[in-house]
Amino acid sequence: MRSGERSTVSSLDRQRSRAGRLLAAPALIVITAMTVVPLVMAFFLSFTRYDLLSPPRFVGLANYTEVLTDPVFGKVTVNTLVFAVGQVAIGIVVTFLVAMLFNQRLVGNSLMRTTVYLPQAMSYVTVALLWSFLYDPFNGPLNAVIQYLGGPRVNFLTETSLAMPSIMAMSLWRNFGYFMIILLAGLKAIPPELLEAAQIDGAGALRRLIHVTIPQMRNSLLFVAVTWFMGGLQMFTQAYVMTQGGPENATRSVVYEIYKSAFSDLNIGRACAVSVLLFLFVAAFGLPLRVAEHLKARRSVHEASGR
Repeated sequence: MRSGERSTVSSLDRQRSRAGRLLAAPALIVITAMTVVPLVMAFFLSFTRYDLLSPPRFVGLANYTEVLTDPVFGKVTVNTLVFAVGQVAIGIVVTFLVAMLFNQRLVGNSLMRTTVYLPQAMSYVTVALLWSFLYDPFNGPLNAVIQYLGGPRVNFLTETSLAMPSIMAMSLWRNFGYFMIILLAGLKAIPPELLEAAQIDGAGALRRLIHVTIPQMRNSLLFVAVTWFMGGLQMFTQAYVMTQGGPENATRSVVYEIYKSAFSDLNIGRACAVSVLLFLFVAAFGLPLRVAEHLKARRSVHEASGR
């Protein structure tokens, strides 16, 4: 390449690079202002005693020591993990089965999909209030049906052993449609030739499901499981609206603990310490998956290019 052509190419590269930085600048400013700055401030305040009324006072690791030795925080952590793991374990099975049903050519499929997806369009507060009415021990429809069938009155939200499962059922109902649509899209992306070939080879419905459908759905199932689990770790509105974290802290979650420490107890340092611990847990869970996906994508590109 001659020196004149090289200079022209270099000038074009510089212009493209400058244009790229200008286009990315608004997004970088928003991410820095809305994510990086609050994260750094939370990390800093987690080492202080701060009540919003007086300047922050450095206390070292006192907030972390207080949180990690608090038996209530241990119960809160268990509650959050039970909620997140429980709704993924139950939800992904039910959602997958319903997605397979909607993948068949049935009359009224479109109407049923819309009906299933409808709760996703409602806010968590609205859904929580609706289910609080359904769970009402005196005037709720669920108790009316149970008592009509001869059963005892059930205190769904005030019984310690029932409060968390009741909130979990509400969350499953609200999020079910969104994840069902994702799995349904994954099912429709499976090449029909694979299922036809397995059927010609004599594979029954169960073997086609285990050896063809589920392996082909691996990425969709992983996305749904991780997204649902991450959402479960941030459970707050359900507990705040329906139970206020009770009874006996049975539905108190980590995010509810952050809210209570910050806005009820005005203990910003403790709230920030809990926030940092939650961030570290999510990062420890999510980063390995992200790295594995990145390595897998690079391996696929190399295999496709034949290198």
